This record gives sequence, C-alpha cells and structure tokens, in this order.
Amino acid sequence: MARHRRSLGADESDSSFSPEIESCFDEDEADLSGEETEATDLDVQQDDDLGFEDQIQLFGGNIHPPEYYRSGIEEFNESSFVDEDYSPGSTILLDAIELQWQQQVALPSHLLQALRFNCPPADFAKQFYRVTLTRKDGRKLRGTTKSSSLGTAWKVFRLVYERVVGAKLDPKLNRNMHKVLRELAKKHELSDQKRANRCMTINDLKEQIETTLSTTKKSFDIGEHRILAVLFLLLLAPAGSRPTSILRLRFGDIRVALARDPEGGPHKILIRFTLEFTKSYLGTKDTKTFTIPEMMFDPSLLLSPHAFLLGILFRHQAFRASLLTSPMQLDELDIHPGERELPLPLRSDLKEVGIFRRAVKTLTGYEMSATKTITNGMMASWIKRVGEIMGLQYETIPYSLRYNAANEFDQSPDMSEALRNLSLDHANSVPFQKHYLGRVVRADPWAIIRREKPQQALIDQACSIGHSMSKRRPTGLTAEQSASVASDPKVRRLTAQLRKLRPGSEQHKKTHRELRSLKQRLKRELKQKIRDNWTDEQAVEDIERQLQGVGFAEPWVDNAIRPRRPAQKLLVEALKTPVDDTLEGQYRRRDNAIEAIVAYCSVEEGPTLRRIHMQPTTTVLREDSREPSEDSPLYLAIMSVFIDNPKQRPRRCFLCIGAALSLPPDDPRVEDKIQEFYTAGDLSKHFRRRHLSHLRGNDQPVCQVCDITLAHKMHLQKHAIAVHGTVS
Repeated sequence: MARHRRSLGADESDSSFSPEIESCFDEDEADLSGEETEATDLDVQQDDDLGFEDQIQLFGGNIHPPEYYRSGIEEFNESSFVDEDYSPGSTILLDAIELQWQQQVALPSHLLQALRFNCPPADFAKQFYRVTLTRKDGRKLRGTTKSSSLGTAWKVFRLVYERVVGAKLDPKLNRNMHKVLRELAKKHELSDQKRANRCMTINDLKEQIETTLSTTKKSFDIGEHRILAVLFLLLLAPAGSRPTSILRLRFGDIRVALARDPEGGPHKILIRFTLEFTKSYLGTKDTKTFTIPEMMFDPSLLLSPHAFLLGILFRHQAFRASLLTSPMQLDELDIHPGERELPLPLRSDLKEVGIFRRAVKTLTGYEMSATKTITNGMMASWIKRVGEIMGLQYETIPYSLRYNAANEFDQSPDMSEALRNLSLDHANSVPFQKHYLGRVVRADPWAIIRREKPQQALIDQACSIGHSMSKRRPTGLTAEQSASVASDPKVRRLTAQLRKLRPGSEQHKKTHRELRSLKQRLKRELKQKIRDNWTDEQAVEDIERQLQGVGFAEPWVDNAIRPRRPAQKLLVEALKTPVDDTLEGQYRRRDNAIEAIVAYCSVEEGPTLRRIHMQPTTTVLREDSREPSEDSPLYLAIMSVFIDNPKQRPRRCFLCIGAALSLPPDDPRVEDKIQEFYTAGDLSKHFRRRHLSHLRGNDQPVCQVCDITLAHKMHLQKHAIAVHGTVS
C-alpha cells in the first residue's frame, strides 16, 4: 500500500506536522521480489494461520449485524471532521465577527448564505469597511493605521463566510476584493509599511529589567507582579516562544535540579520549563522543554532567571521537601556519588497552579488569585509602559524578544535550521524569512565586501530597539498640554451641551462619558504626536546649543514622582551587587538576591503617582514586627480606635491601623494608614468601599489590632461597631 503525505502550502507553514499514514507491516517481512502484495493474499495467509473462531476473538466479541454498521455510516457527521481546528482564541474572534455583521447589517446567519455577494465588489467593500473597521460615529477603530488591518479583517470574514455557508468564497470575488481593498487603503490613508520588527538585544533587555525594578513611574498592585514582569522577559528571551505560552506556565511545567558539571567545578542549578500551550492551528503542537543552566559568577543578576524563579518558588514554599525553605540551604546540598543530578521536586498540589497570576482585592489589600492568570494584554501594557519610561522611540512589545531569539538562533553555529524552527514552532523556514528576519539588516555589508572585520557590536546596537533610548524623551503630558485639549471644537461643544443638562439624568451621564472618552483620545493622540516629533526636534536643539557654545540643557526633574521605598531600594541593590571573587561570596550574592525578591513579593505598591499602600499577605511579617512604643503616633492611633461606650465614634480605620503594624516604624506609609478622617461618616464610607466591598463570602477577616479572626462579613461588621465604633 502506498503511503500518502499531505503537502503544506505557504499559508499553512506554521503548522507543526503533516499527517502521514504509516504502513502497518514490518518492512523486513515485505516481499523482496519486487511484486506488490495484494490484500487478498494477506487475507488468505491469515486464514491459514488462524481459525475462524480465533479471528472472531480478535474483535473482543463485539460482533454486530450488518444493519448496525450500515446505520453508523449513514449517521456519520462528516462536517465535524471537515471543519478547521482553530484555537479557542481564534474561535472567539470568528464568533465576534459573525455577531458584528448580524448586529450592524441586521442579517441573520442564514442570510449570509443567501447573500452570495451578488452586489459589485466596490459596493460590498464599502459595507465591509463600515462594519469591520469603523465605529458607529464613522471614525476608524483605534489602531487601524495599516493596510494590513484590512487584509486581516478580510481573511477573518472569509473564514466566517466559509463556516456559515459551508463553501469557500468565489475565487473571482476574492481577487477583485484584494484590488478594492488596496483602493480603500489609499482612500483612508492607511500605511502599507509593516510594523518594525527590531530586536531587543541582551543589553536592551538588561536596561528594560533594571527600569522595571527601579522605576516609580509605573506601579503594580502587588510587588510579586513587578517580579513576574521580569521573570516573563527572562523566560521569553532564551526560548523565543510565543508570549502566551510563557504566561500559561504552571508550577507543574517547571523542573529544578542540582546538576554535576561534567567539566568540573561546583554544582549548578538547572531550570527546565516545558511549553505546552502553543499556537494550535491545524492541531496541537508537541511540547518543548528548554534547559537553562545557572551561570556561575554571573556578571549581572538582573539577567539571572534562576534568581527570579527561585524567588517565586521560595515565596510560595513550592518545594516538596518541607525543610527546604531558604535559598541558603541550597548551598548545603550535594549530589549522591555516582549520580549526575539531585532533583528539587515541587509540591504536587501546585501542579495545575499558574505562575503568572493576577492579584485580587481582599479585605485589607491584595493577594494572588488562585485561578485568574495575567493576560497577554496586561503583560504587553506593562512592557510598553516601561519602554516609554526608558525613553525608547519604538513601542516595546513581547515579540521584540522573539524576533531577537529567532535572529540569534539563525546566526549561531550551535543552532541548526531544524532546531530553530522547532524552537519557534515553525514547520519550515518560510515564516522566519517572511516575518522574523530583521528588515533592518544586522550586518556590516561595507566591511564584508571590503573583507574587513565587521563592526558587529556597533551594528547590533544601531539595529536594536534601544538605539534611540533617551531618558529625556517625554513619557506623558504636562499640565499645560493636557489642558490644551479643552480648546478642541468637539470638546467645547460637548462641554456646553453638558452644562445645559440636568445632573444625574441619563443624557447627562451619556454626554459626560462621551466627553471623557473624547478627552482621553485627544490626549493619547497628542502624546503620540509629541513623542514622534521629539527625536528630530530635540536633535536640532542640541546641535544649535552646542554650536552656540551653551552646551546641553539641564535635564528636567519630575518632582511629582515619589522616591523608591526601602523595600524597592533593597531589591535593586541586591540584584546589582558586583561579582565576588570567591565561590562562597557568589553563593551569598545569589542568596541575598533571592531573599530580596521573596521579601518584595508581598509588598503592596498601590496606584502610580500617589502614596502607596502596602499590606501583609502572610502572618510571618506580623510575628516579626515590633510593638510600637507608647509615645509613638501609631500607638496613640491604636488606642483611639477602641470605644468606652456605644455612642462613641472614632474617626480612624482600625483595619488600616492593623495593617500599619506590619510596616517598619520609620516607613512613611504609617502616617497614611493612621490618618484621621474628617467625620465619622467619612470613615464609614471608607470602611465600606475600601474593605467590605472586597470581602468574599468564604473569607475569614482578621482584626490585627485585636489579633483575632472573625467568622464572616457580618461578624466583622458587628465587631467594628461593638469594639471600634465604626458604623457600616
């Protein structure tokens, strides 16, 4: 029997396999005479070897009458096997596009089949553009700046049409539509240039990580999110994988081991992480496992995935060995003689728990969710904001690291083409050449043709995403720039209209939302315009100042940005500790960095540009804290939240004061925690909004001032009024 193999076209090059029907006979037993063996010959041979009763036993007794098999064939639903196998995300997109057409064109699904696009392509193109790429007010959807957006929308619509109708679109109409889409792109001034696929080099990555850890212009709900934002980059950079596959990593996908170095020297920690969730078009992909050995005497712990991952593992006490609770204990471990590795297994109950999880609000602060994971959009927004703070001209995206890994793999003599495609989940080299190979050529062609040594370091810097880095680049709007949007005619019209409406009415609320959205959009556009023009305008100013002999202008200092808190200072200092010459010093350097990461995970940062709030997430901090002295403001605040009679109404929050007990006495956040509200009514509003609203049904709140655990929400409310005089 001849074997059949399905060939892949260029449009299916991202699939990971081609279905192949393997021969069910051993090749060593094949007829060597050159003649093909017929199926009937094989049947006769089997009849000679096996009796009729023996052959029946091969079916396990499952013998049915002919009608049974005939009905199975008649009832077979072939459509479920003909349909393309899309990932859940793609299915959601197709459903959304189909619903969008139903709502805006008022066509039910079955009419799409009757439509058959009898209208001319130009007329349908107008309808297509209106439905898919414009808002109700006629403006383009946010982000619709490239002609490729039209092409993507058209591809998705074709898939929706094929799914609803059950047949592919007429090829002639498809060809005509491509011509019309090009005309639409010109009419609406859509750019035909692809997004810049500049790479984030290792030096850019180091700067991105340092900025992520040290900046106060970007805050996170909880310190663990800041650590996870760095760990995400450090796992994405060497794997070159899709960002979503990293975000879906679970503790069960991580293996840690202490390995013997075959070249001699101290034992090293190995990290193995398996990527299971990858792009699943045309079937699931095979899992891939990446191994990262610890770099001893690492010149920069900012680039150490081991420090950050071990910090997360020790933070959650994830090791199965219950006595392994501190990074210093790793230095005492040895490998059994004759063996090569000592596994450090993780707890089995954490196997399905995600590493990159969101933070959820609780009674007194934030804690890590057990099930909700950080989305790709959330992580992308964090990375983009840090890139702006770094002063990069180009928007930083997670794929910048994937681009860099792909190009480094392609140029490395230690990585074959097949291994590169396997790492990137590509079936062949077409996707790499089309989308990943840098269009900014990372080579020194003039030196190559002159047979001189290429200035590769300079070329890498000039072609990377960080070539335009400048701390002077504006990251936001000034007060004057923000106020300038009020002069926009549409803003003036809506503002005048809002003043004429009755406050609280539905029309007032609708107009207020529209005005707020308009201002936000104008501010975004103004900010992007200023950033786009800044590079050339600042360069002209620098040139003219130098030619005039006055030098560079003094950098502007933003005094509104809060300074780094002690925990953040300790974190950055521990990770920037210089290399030690001794092995003991290296271990101490690594262990101190891991401990600083573990300590910072429980820090609650709060909103950007405002006083931050930090709450404890474990009782360990409470046990280690010192009791306040009797003459301290914190002690006086504690005494003020206990009442002597039912009519007494204190004006301080006993839950916030309890949280302040976990902070160092000199921490500036203590003053914010013990503040006195203007009235008892203001305290009641704060108590309901800040605490009670985030209390879930099965939570058991803790009053840290009284050091007692309460059974439920109502118990807390009774305790608040009876002991602390707080009405809720």
